[in-house]
Amino acid sequence: MSMPTPPSDLDENQPLTRGHKKRERTRRGLVDAALRLIARKEVGEIALLEVAAEAEVSNGTIYNYFRTRDEVLEAVGITLAAEFSDAISALSANVKSGAQRLSIGVRMFIRRAANDHQWANALLRIIHFDQAIRSRLATHVLDDLREGLREGAFNFADEGIAMDIVVSCTTGAMRSVVEGRAATGHDVLVAEMVLKALGATPAKARKIASLPLPASS
Repeated sequence: MSMPTPPSDLDENQPLTRGHKKRERTRRGLVDAALRLIARKEVGEIALLEVAAEAEVSNGTIYNYFRTRDEVLEAVGITLAAEFSDAISALSANVKSGAQRLSIGVRMFIRRAANDHQWANALLRIIHFDQAIRSRLATHVLDDLREGLREGAFNFADEGIAMDIVVSCTTGAMRSVVEGRAATGHDVLVAEMVLKALGATPAKARKIASLPLPASS
């Protein structure tokens, strides 16, 4: 009786797989629509049904994916931060130093903000609007902070404060870039100051922050 089962399962799974992909496309379309709205207006002014209209789906459809505006904004923030954090991690995979990886992350977020103001504005508005997104963003630096401490590059007593320093300084620098207030070499200057705030010596902080960034493939 076990022989007929695989073909039957395969036939049933095929439409489920297609449905799964369609559902993911629709969800991503809603997230992208919210991103476009965030780039144009304040986060607090965006309504859930406005996201549906921007994505060109029915009002009923959006409720199959998100119940509130805050859920949409959380999804946007996580998507923006996670995708870019994953890209940075991939580029930094061969970098052994936690302090250097952290510096790379700070600099690349600032440079991305300079090259893509829409992306930066969306991320900054969501971080300002929702503390939970800020906390989720911070978690990706935790391993680098701990490794930097183990390797003797850092010297800080409170992990939570150290994470706040990294996220606050990075997002503040991104805002300066978007608003046209950034100095030349802003990413290096900010990374150097962050490293010093975490306990790196001035000479070591300057050296690490000035290292070339990993080349993208």
